[in-house]
Amino acid sequence: MKLALVALAVPLLLAASLYASTPPDTAEAFAGDVRVRLTHVDAGKQMSRRELIRRAMQRSKARAAALSVARSGGGRVPGKSARQQGEEQQQPGVPVRPSGDLEYLIDLAIGTPPQPVSALLDTGSDLIWTQCAPCASCLAQPDPLFAPAASSSYVPMRCSGQLCNDILHHSCQRPDTCTYRYNYGDGTTTLGVYATDRFTFASSSGERFSVPLGFGCGTMNVGSLNNGSGIVGFGRDPLSLVSQMSIRRFSYCLTPYTSTRKSTLLFGSLSDGVFDADDVATGQVQTTRLLQSRQNPTFYYVPFTGVTVGTRRLRIPLSAFALRPDGSGGVIVDSGTALTLFPAAVLAEVLRAFRAQLRLPFANSSSPDDGVCFATPMAAGGGRRASAARAVVAVPRMVFHFQGADLDLPRRNYVLDDPRRGSLCILLADSGDSGSTIGNFVQQDMRVLYDLEAETLSFAPAQC
Repeated sequence: MKLALVALAVPLLLAASLYASTPPDTAEAFAGDVRVRLTHVDAGKQMSRRELIRRAMQRSKARAAALSVARSGGGRVPGKSARQQGEEQQQPGVPVRPSGDLEYLIDLAIGTPPQPVSALLDTGSDLIWTQCAPCASCLAQPDPLFAPAASSSYVPMRCSGQLCNDILHHSCQRPDTCTYRYNYGDGTTTLGVYATDRFTFASSSGERFSVPLGFGCGTMNVGSLNNGSGIVGFGRDPLSLVSQMSIRRFSYCLTPYTSTRKSTLLFGSLSDGVFDADDVATGQVQTTRLLQSRQNPTFYYVPFTGVTVGTRRLRIPLSAFALRPDGSGGVIVDSGTALTLFPAAVLAEVLRAFRAQLRLPFANSSSPDDGVCFATPMAAGGGRRASAARAVVAVPRMVFHFQGADLDLPRRNYVLDDPRRGSLCILLADSGDSGSTIGNFVQQDMRVLYDLEAETLSFAPAQC
């Protein structure tokens, strides 16, 4: 790790000297429409639902710890340059983004001619980056490293470039080239040259389009990429794909982990309505507001107002979900976290309600990677009949309440049954701080629309 954090090394200087020139403008607006497929990171691994969820839970733990770091004061304050804020931080270099151990991959290509890249989608960070050759320290990835020398449209950004100044940790070395360091809360770090090149997206209809975008060309990378080649930030700060392309609306529909169907991501004019032509709507569209934090402007906050378990709305004060002026607290919607995370006191109240209504004891033998588990009744005898008896335990409904909207969760989106072990697990976890996160598991088989023009979030049940 220390090696990765030294002042930008020889390979970066070599890359800068080879390719420095005047960069093209990045995309100013996007008026087209794109429908691309998303692949879950564990797709095709022939695992059971329980195994897939356990792996996602392990990633959620790292994500929860990293989000806690971000919400504790590592965010950006509008009106100040990245350099000014970096100088003012008491601990320069503290990671302020979630982890690089994410959940969904998007296929795209970079360069002229296009070189394929499979990058992780992240609504909780901003930088677009991929690993580049020549590489001093790179992580294992499924694609060949992106080769800047093979792209006629690759141009390093000069230090005067606006996006260079938006990178919290950047520096300028001879020749006049922007070099960067970007940290994630789990220790994942990328260092390299910040450049522009043409990004090509292929929609599910087979059409292709390309746009010039600023991105990090990382030649010293440590940590985790979870079988990806880089990360595409979909956050709200200037470095993200959403901001660079001036995308006003985007949406996704996430299929269940065990589904053979791929999830979809839409942006541009295709997201004018909540539903895509391929969706099968199964419920009503509901809409709430999007909120922003001055301290953590990347995240998509929502006004969350409470939880119902069974028929009883829990007596949890609104202050438990409030976004505070110092950037703490609040509730974010995140595609990169599997579990829904609540502060310890809120989680305890929700689990107390489940225990009271289920009338089951906590399971002593459950693993921390199973969520919060209850021991299901053991049927007399063994075999298939006993397993069936254990599998049909009725579970109270769970509803998430937002300002102006209610999300009535399907049982499969918050419960994991394990008849062989005689347990039933609720898929919630402790956030580790005063903030909450609505994870991707409760968003499965749901079209979720981010409207950055109207500042709203809409969702509706669908067969994705």
